[in-house]
Amino acid sequence: MYYDDTFRHVGEFGRYQKFLYFLICLPQIFSGIQTFLPVFILHVPDHRCASPMENQMSFALNDKNAFTNNNYTILSGEDNNKITTYFQCDILHEEIDVNSTSDDIENATTYKKEKCNTWIYDKTYFDFTFAMQSDLVCEKKADRTHAVMSFMAGLTGGSLVTGFISDFYGRKKAFMLCICLLIFPNIGLTFVTDYMIFVVLRCVSGFAVGGLLGTGFVLGMEIVGPTKRSWAGLVFEFFWAAGAMILALAAYLIRDWRHLNLVMSVPPVLFLSYIWLVPESPRWLLIKGKIQEAEAILEKTARLNKRILPSDTLEKISFASKHRGLPLWKACTHPIIMYQLTVILFGWMIVSMVFYGLAMNSGNIGGNLYLNFFMSSFAELIGFAGCLAALHKIGRRPAFAISVLISGAACLLTIFPVLYASTEYQWTAMVLSTLGKVNVSAAFAVMFLYSGEIFPTVIRNSALGIAAFFARVGGMIAPYIIDIAAYIEHDIGKATPLLIFGVTAVVAGIFALKLPETKGVALPETLEDWLNFGKSGLADIEIEVSCEKLNKEEVTKSKEGNLKKKNITNYNEILLLS
Repeated sequence: MYYDDTFRHVGEFGRYQKFLYFLICLPQIFSGIQTFLPVFILHVPDHRCASPMENQMSFALNDKNAFTNNNYTILSGEDNNKITTYFQCDILHEEIDVNSTSDDIENATTYKKEKCNTWIYDKTYFDFTFAMQSDLVCEKKADRTHAVMSFMAGLTGGSLVTGFISDFYGRKKAFMLCICLLIFPNIGLTFVTDYMIFVVLRCVSGFAVGGLLGTGFVLGMEIVGPTKRSWAGLVFEFFWAAGAMILALAAYLIRDWRHLNLVMSVPPVLFLSYIWLVPESPRWLLIKGKIQEAEAILEKTARLNKRILPSDTLEKISFASKHRGLPLWKACTHPIIMYQLTVILFGWMIVSMVFYGLAMNSGNIGGNLYLNFFMSSFAELIGFAGCLAALHKIGRRPAFAISVLISGAACLLTIFPVLYASTEYQWTAMVLSTLGKVNVSAAFAVMFLYSGEIFPTVIRNSALGIAAFFARVGGMIAPYIIDIAAYIEHDIGKATPLLIFGVTAVVAGIFALKLPETKGVALPETLEDWLNFGKSGLADIEIEVSCEKLNKEEVTKSKEGNLKKKNITNYNEILLLS
């Protein structure tokens, strides 16, 4: 028998499993918070140069005479909406040549451009951010992007390293390590003044988030029965999105980055209690031969679920695999597989880039930053919920392609209100951006499921690992694309990231139309199965599995009305398919 057979004894998703699953999902709230915290603590508000010996410390200058202070010119001009603009990086120093023979003082006056040493920031949205504290503007504006990228780099490393730790030393040990790294470095970040220390601690935070996402997802999936895993995986994403919405509300109420970071970093201290509350994964314990420990956990699960676990159940479990693993490079020898693999990896990278990019770009589309970010986060919930129905009705390939194409179109359409709409119509940009976030969130969820179904058993784990790496690459690229707005002046700079997101998303959606459908098709086992994918159409059998009643059996009704039992091979994957 297989390990999944134990769930018909202990229950697939009983009271105890729901309790454990809820505990495992709670840290994902803070994973979402830490991921998007730079949107607020690294925000660079409007700023201007401060002239030497300037007494007025407010951003807007009410006195026209203050535009020229001590022979320094601060005024830059007016934008399209007749709003006064100021020099941000340079200041004009007015000098009069006393030796000039000209009677006209204007002809004797010269202007010398000098670099700013101090800045005054607009405090409409923020009282104090780390970017304001460290003056990450002008020549140092790239440092802000590097700080965001350091988190994404840590996220990549955490996903890979904690995966190995989880496999060799246990799910719980890896999970608790990530919780510790989520708590102490982030609390310490509150008191940091040095930029390099800030970057290092944000990288450690990214490592913790990457590990929590991967290890938490696996641990959550391994404690529930096979027919409940698709729902469990979807609910897992809801906690992430909820964290982003909580962050938007907290940032609105707390305008100082130190206080905001501390408030968001202290609550995870409660998760240290998981040392006693959350057990190790019984599946991992059985694989490692720790049968007695696994049996104790399963017996507790059955008891709290008011079920009975037969004493000889674990002795019958076999983890034998039908196929041996093959190196991923062998898949690249087939042109069809190479094309499909390239499209899938490209899709992972673009979807991740647009997903993170739209969230981080909330401050560049006009309107209220807090409302934009909240709506963008709420859009994730809608996208995750909507994709579930689409998967069963129209299939994986159309669901992914349509969602990515709509997301790309929404990004491209957002350009028009950003460039041409007046202030009173900037809400259209927020609506279009939210539409893009809804669909790219759905695409993210669909792509994960699709990849697991199209990659054959012999390379599934390694192929998914490569796909996750490309997704992290897209996440690391996103902040640099957003930072284009800081290098290109006026509204065209704000529109350029949307143009890049829109075009690449549309290209990914068009390429995805050529991929084979996986809905209702038996999962491929070998590279030959992958090559033949889609040629024979949908499987000619319908699978109806109830883990509570059946074990490794398909029940079909015969013509005489009697029940006929037939063994099923690859039981775990059939349950996943159903």
